[in-house]
Amino acid sequence: MFSCSVNDSCSESEFIQEIAEEISNFKLNRTPLFVARYPVGINYRVKCILSDIESNDVHMIGIYGPSGIGKSTIARAIFNRICDRFDGFCYLENFRENSGTNDGVIKLQETFLSEILGVKNLNVGNKFRGINIIKEKLSCMRILLVLDDVDKLVHIENLLGKCDWFAYGSRIIITTRDKHLLATLGNCCSTYEVQELDKDEALELFSMYAFQRNKPKKDYLELANQVIQYTKGHPLAIEIMGADLCGRTKPEWKSALYMYERIPNKDIQKIFEMSYEGLNAIEQDIFLDIACFFKGFLKEYVVDILDACDLYPIYGIQRLIDKCLIIVDRYDRLFMHDLLQQMGRDIVRRESPKMPGERSRLWCYEDVHKVLTENTGSEKIRGITICSPEPSKMKLEPNCLEKMKNLKFLIVSNVDICRGLKYLPNELRVLDWSGYPLSSLPSSFDPQNLIALNMPESRVTLDKLFKRIQCRNLTYMNFNSNQYIRELPDLSSATPNIKKLDLRYCRRLVNVPDTVGYLDKLESWDLMNCLELQTLPSCIVMKSLKHLNLFGCVRFKRFPHIPQEMENLKFLSLGHTAIRELPPSIGNLTGLERLEIGSDFYSCHLPSSIYKLQQLRKLLLYGNVKFPKDVGIGRQAAACNSYGGFSKYCFPKLNFLKKLTSCFTHSKKCLLSRSEDLNFRESIIRFNRLNRLLIQDSKFLKKIPKLPESIRQVDAINCNSLKSESLRKLILQFGRNLGLSPNMKCSGVKDKVLMDSHSHRNLSNQIDCSSRVSLSKFIAIHDEYFPTLDAYLVDFAERYEIIVPGKKIPNWINHQSIESSVSFWVGPEFPSIAVCVAFHLIPLKDSYANNDKHGSICGDIIDCICDIHISTNSRKRRHMAGFTFFDLKCDHLWFYGEPHSRLQRRFGDLMQGDRNHVEISCKISHWTSKFGKYAPMIARMGVHVECVCPPQNSVIIQHNSQNVDDGTELLAPLLSQNGSHTDSDVGDLSSSSSP
Repeated sequence: MFSCSVNDSCSESEFIQEIAEEISNFKLNRTPLFVARYPVGINYRVKCILSDIESNDVHMIGIYGPSGIGKSTIARAIFNRICDRFDGFCYLENFRENSGTNDGVIKLQETFLSEILGVKNLNVGNKFRGINIIKEKLSCMRILLVLDDVDKLVHIENLLGKCDWFAYGSRIIITTRDKHLLATLGNCCSTYEVQELDKDEALELFSMYAFQRNKPKKDYLELANQVIQYTKGHPLAIEIMGADLCGRTKPEWKSALYMYERIPNKDIQKIFEMSYEGLNAIEQDIFLDIACFFKGFLKEYVVDILDACDLYPIYGIQRLIDKCLIIVDRYDRLFMHDLLQQMGRDIVRRESPKMPGERSRLWCYEDVHKVLTENTGSEKIRGITICSPEPSKMKLEPNCLEKMKNLKFLIVSNVDICRGLKYLPNELRVLDWSGYPLSSLPSSFDPQNLIALNMPESRVTLDKLFKRIQCRNLTYMNFNSNQYIRELPDLSSATPNIKKLDLRYCRRLVNVPDTVGYLDKLESWDLMNCLELQTLPSCIVMKSLKHLNLFGCVRFKRFPHIPQEMENLKFLSLGHTAIRELPPSIGNLTGLERLEIGSDFYSCHLPSSIYKLQQLRKLLLYGNVKFPKDVGIGRQAAACNSYGGFSKYCFPKLNFLKKLTSCFTHSKKCLLSRSEDLNFRESIIRFNRLNRLLIQDSKFLKKIPKLPESIRQVDAINCNSLKSESLRKLILQFGRNLGLSPNMKCSGVKDKVLMDSHSHRNLSNQIDCSSRVSLSKFIAIHDEYFPTLDAYLVDFAERYEIIVPGKKIPNWINHQSIESSVSFWVGPEFPSIAVCVAFHLIPLKDSYANNDKHGSICGDIIDCICDIHISTNSRKRRHMAGFTFFDLKCDHLWFYGEPHSRLQRRFGDLMQGDRNHVEISCKISHWTSKFGKYAPMIARMGVHVECVCPPQNSVIIQHNSQNVDDGTELLAPLLSQNGSHTDSDVGDLSSSSSP
């Protein structure tokens, strides 16, 4: 590679000088790339990527995510870490910008060849010749190449031709904002999505920029947490805001934060808009509609609406997902980062900064109020959300919407419109008006384009509404909690394409005409708690129906005839109805997976055709439900009390049963409903597939016999007569299943004494009043966990739970705290872990004198949602599980356990080295009180785990140990709640009653 040698005419000094320059250049090439000023969280992400690419073939690694998330930073860190392993290496930054022209491509090729070959002033002539040179010169070399910020496959092909031209062991790292681009590269490309920083990482990074230290100043902690909440872990936004706020006073911080919430920082905005500007006009409209109106909505709902707006959303939404602008969660709901949403809304605001009536979309209450009260709207307005943060009244002119001819979305909530409207635009696709005050819609309104009509708690009477109008495109209709509907009209002619019909809590609805039974597009029909409902169509022929809910329709007596097979119906709830027998045609529901039947007031007889429901997985029985004595399926027959025969021929997929009978010994999961006469027989041990047991509000149940080894969940909420000895044995059984011996000790504690169970003076300060919500809000939050039918049908993994009355943590739990978090040390893998939490119900106003015994029933009913988080090495924090508890009337102890195998699968990537510091924290995120007398709090918690905690000289001192029972008695209250669970990548959800 040298231009002369000692035999050439150049002098010896010139030759030595050239060698020196080459050595210098070689050392320069080996100089590490600058990664980041403060590389917080980078090493962990680099380690995750490198662990997946230990192969010998030519391999590509695609790193994707939105702008500013840290893709380039991670790529530079990987480059520095592994470049010495290759024959040649090259980092090509700003690849998208430089590959847009032929000259740019040629320059990239020359740079690439020069870096790898060490040749200066290399000239390839044109890009096609450059591709051939790359193939010829580099095919035998093991190289490392980073292409930073790629947006088109053709740009890669223009540079390299094919990525597999290099020697085995070569690595090509690509960073991009387009996930779909990576899919086009084939199976040789591993993909890695860059996640936002977790809370601890975000706070550390922000502190480095704002305070030049890894923790915020104490008096700035609350403000720093507001910044972290605002940025949602986005690294670039954190850096920009940290640098901007560095050295400023607290009043300046508060002012800046207020401003950021209304007007985004220009530097942050500029980064995000790069992705937006790469969209076409239709995709931009979809993005702005989601940002302004539909974030958090089901994808199917949004697709149906935007499809009616001629936006081609099936393709367009996928493009937004590929561009990392929106995400779809496990329930198929659309979400986006808060900063991306703010960017989208700011784009709309900039359409007309001073005149909101000239913008395309309005969502800010102040702007909407100004436009409507001053009647300054225009044809440019595409959608309006009228939502006040507090209940409010708005006086409007009856024709205030008349100028908005192109209005497609009108969403109203928490606002009382004092005067009725005389005009609604005919272009409306969504009319979503909670509490609509009139009995009908304006007479001039022609809703032919309407897709969604959502008017819960309104005064609209459907028979009047649909007498004069037809909505042939209407797909979604929600009139829940309407107290003015007595009879449904003929929806088969008025709304033939209806897909979802929500009539929950329409307490005065009495009759549903026969024609409704022929809505062949209807998928979900909810009539829960329609207390006066007496008749449904005499027969149902609904080929698309998946979900039918009649729970709590206490006057409903006769279920319709099913003349044809309905294989799509998965969920049928007839619980707490007046049905005394089901028709034989119930056997035509061949796809049914969950059935609820029976009540506390009537016996219900099931026909022999019930055994045709071979797909049934969950069966919830209320009161006295009688099965036919003989089982006949095809040529096979078995007596009901023949355990083997029943298991083999009846309900082969059943894994969830809400009442124990002698017939169902081989059921996989089992719940037992409320009863005043509960006596378990020892024969329950024969239920060798029993997984779940629910016994709620029993004042008479005193003991539970030995349960089968398959048991994993026991719920005994408010069963305050249970004896501790019975529960002690059950807990020991749970411990064996988890592999957790009660004899495990923690060397970090010499002598542990349990805390006082009546530290009342300290408890009142721990009530989180900010997490208190109304009952309707609590139900709405809980319902978010069950947005689709699949959430009601999900099965669960190998976790263990029990909940019982009590508040004393067992002595043998080897890590305990009067705080709501516990920390300990473990080895390189997660061991099995059991968490025990004591919930204490505290009077909100009075003294604690009447609440000394955990078994006492308080004069209130409490619902609460509790979240458990797990973090390691003070850095990585993730959601471990979420739980909903309903109808708590006294103090309870809750036990939740996960085995080693499950924890390692879910959180193994958080572990670093041979010693890891683990912290488990618990928080009540939301709660509600029916009568406003009591509040829940976490009085204490414990974690039982095989730890490697270092020995400590100090002794844990906890208060008033003389109030605590001995360890034998305290083994009892270590249990968990049952209910509706939903597994996810980030955690689990449970509910103490069936959804």
